[in-house]
Amino acid sequence: MDDNIEKIINKWKHILSLDGWFITVESINPKSVTYDKDCPNEDRYFVGVESNQTKRIGTIYHDRDLTERDIIHELLHVKYPKKSEKWVNDTEELLNNIINEDL
Repeated sequence: MDDNIEKIINKWKHILSLDGWFITVESINPKSVTYDKDCPNEDRYFVGVESNQTKRIGTIYHDRDLTERDIIHELLHVKYPKKSEKWVNDTEELLNNIINEDL
């Protein structure tokens, strides 16, 4: 795993109280993802997480370079697996705005 990605994951694991979790990332082939014909080209990418709540392990799968925002989003899914996608999107947006705010 890239050192920068590992640092970002560890930072957000700590912020979200996921320190006991083992999180990895795995690149997938973009051709392995199928999109609806009406999906715009700019939305044709995949970033998702698979987690095991019992074993406290997760893998973030991606077919493009990960951003800090991607990591925040996927770790929110790990922390709050029963929350809706809208809730995760709204919370990710809030956290992203906070970290990018000039203090």
